Amino acid sequence: MSRSNREPGDVRWGWDCPRCDRATRVRRDPSTGTYRWECPDETCPAVGFGFISRRRARLALREFRKREENVYR
Repeated sequence: MSRSNREPGDVRWGWDCPRCDRATRVRRDPSTGTYRWECPDETCPAVGFGFISRRRARLALREFRKREENVYR
């Protein structure tokens, strides 16, 4: 079995943008060494950055999604 040569930042984790429901990935920002997520749709302003781990970025994305869902209830 061979290992993939892809960087971890290229892996899709199955998380969706809280605003437009498009597939969103969490990746490492090489300029700061922190992790970030951002919506791939250029018209959507959703972004999160400055997380010390990939896990914390995903948790923040989930929390943001929960808050967005509660706004429109």
